[in-house]
Parts: sequence; structure tokens; C-alpha cells
Amino acid sequence: MSSYKVAILLRTKNRPVFLRRALETLRAQSFQDFRIHIINDGGDMAALRACVAECGPSWGERLSCVDLPRSVGRSKALALALAVSDEPYILIHDDDDTLEPSFLAETVAFLERDGTGFYAGVTTSNYDVYERIEDGRIITDRKTDQFGRKSGSLVDYGLYLSHMYVIMPITFLFRRAALAVAGGVETRLDYVEDHDLFLRVMMAGEVGILEECLCSYHHRLATGDANDASQHEVTHDYELAYKNGIIRKAMQGGDRLRQMQAGFIQGNHLGRSQLGQLSRQVAQLQEGFASLSQVMVELLGHIRR
Repeated sequence: MSSYKVAILLRTKNRPVFLRRALETLRAQSFQDFRIHIINDGGDMAALRACVAECGPSWGERLSCVDLPRSVGRSKALALALAVSDEPYILIHDDDDTLEPSFLAETVAFLERDGTGFYAGVTTSNYDVYERIEDGRIITDRKTDQFGRKSGSLVDYGLYLSHMYVIMPITFLFRRAALAVAGGVETRLDYVEDHDLFLRVMMAGEVGILEECLCSYHHRLATGDANDASQHEVTHDYELAYKNGIIRKAMQGGDRLRQMQAGFIQGNHLGRSQLGQLSRQVAQLQEGFASLSQVMVELLGHIRR
């Protein structure tokens, strides 16, 4: 067992500008009892080593790197990161996201205060950062807490079953012990593998909420280069494909979790469909009232003559 408390699982591929920033925010953490596990998913090995060296030679044994000769994809890279680490707490850190200096201190303290194992993990509010790359530099256009705010004390499991992106990976520190219930990563998924894993982690216990914004989820417009590889490699609506797959598994007699998840997805779909119908009906009524108002104006005009 590792002598460190937190495993930082960091998958990357030829994105040194983001990896450098991620390592810098990890260096700035007020809580330093962690080990970084980098999975180089088929990227340039020399460039990665140079990037790590630029961020400081003193990581020592606190940083390990597994170089894959070719890309195996997000889910298999995550499964490997889980396998090579053994720290009791886990953070899945996408290379382009960032942490506020107190993220680990606050989230670790939250779970450490839980002596009964009531919580499987804890999630925080997050900033959304909209940025672009120009001449190898990151330019921030906007940073907002409008969309990433969480409130309350616990994550609603039903909401998670029916919606995507209730918990972003960068916001979520969870217990390795929860994997005994959750199982491993679904390596057949090309995308949303973290969402699927967290769904099962929540079977092990509650997910607490820290309302403070302690991290940032970063967005960029797709450009087709390595800086948004996970975006431009998408060939279909992977969220819809994931939901369709869940419904198919439920129809084929899948486990109870998948059957329940399919029910929540379908219920959410029907609710959105009915809301859409109501919106269209309201729009039609508004058009009807507008036409009626015009007729009344014309009639009043004729009467006054």
C-alpha cells in the first residue's frame, strides 16, 4: 500500500501546454500528500518527459509515468491508471482541467471526518473556463461559476441516473474502497467511462457536496488539432449511444442497476418530450392571441371611423 493518501490519475496525449498547467496547479496544492500517476496514451515520450522536467525535478517518487506505445483510448487508459495506483483516495484529473489550491485539503478533510464510511466520495462546485490556444499559449476568454454551482449536502442519485455530467471528474474525490462495490472501468466505452464508473461508485455510499468552487472545468472550440483530440475524434453522439446501450441492456435482462438507470433515462426523455409539446402549444397560443389582438385593433379602427 502506498504511503500517500491520494492518487491523481492523469491521462494525457501530446498536450504539453495543458499538462504543464495541470502539474503547476498540483504543485500549488496546500495539501501535498498525493502521488501523480500519468498515463501517456501513445503520445511523444520525450516531449512528456521534458514537460515534467520543466515543472520541477523534485517530484521524485511522487510522480510515475506509464508510456503506452500506441493509444488505447480513454477507458483503457483509466483502467490502467487505477491498476497501477493503490492510494486510498482517487481523483481522475483530465489534463486540461485545473484545481484551486485548497481542493485536496478540503475534500480529503471532508472524507477523513467521516468515520463510518457513509460517504463514498465528495464533489465540489466548479468554475467553467472558456479558453483558446494562440501561438502555443492559453488565452482565457471567460470564467464563470454560473453553471457549476452545487447546493445541498448530498448528490441526488436519481438525478445522476437520468442525466449526464452531474459530476465532472475534476470535482470528485472518492474512496478506492468504493471500487469493491463499483467494479472496474467499462473499457468497451469510448467516452463517458467516468460517468459510468461514478454511477457505480455511488452504489457504495453517498456523495457529499462542498458548495465552494474548488476547481475548473475547461472548454474550447474544436479545432481538429491535438489540443482537443477527445473532441474531434468523436464520430457520433456518444451520450445518446451510451443511453441507448443502457436501454438495450435493460431490455435484454441486464442487472438491476441498468434496468433502473434505463427507467430514469426514459422518464427524463418523456418529461422533456412533454415539455417540448407544452412549449409548442404555448407558442401557438401566443401566435393566436397576437392574431386576435391584431383583428381587434382593426375592428376598433373601423368602429371609430
